Amino acid sequence: MAAKAKKGKETAGDFKKHLEEIASILEWFDSQEELDVEKALEKVKQAAELIKASKKRLGELENEFEEIKADIEKE
Repeated sequence: MAAKAKKGKETAGDFKKHLEEIASILEWFDSQEELDVEKALEKVKQAAELIKASKKRLGELENEFEEIKADIEKE
């Protein structure tokens, strides 16, 4: 069980890091006076990957909450 908790904690850290990186990308777009289309495309692709990974983690968290809820309701 400790290994599972450790894995979740590492993933939670990744989730926070992903959100920070997405915020950084948004700041980059806001700071541009003239948009470099090539660089913008790179940033959009990067943000899409971060969003995809974040959605996956949110699904995992939802499953964990559902498991806890089901376990509580058994008792």
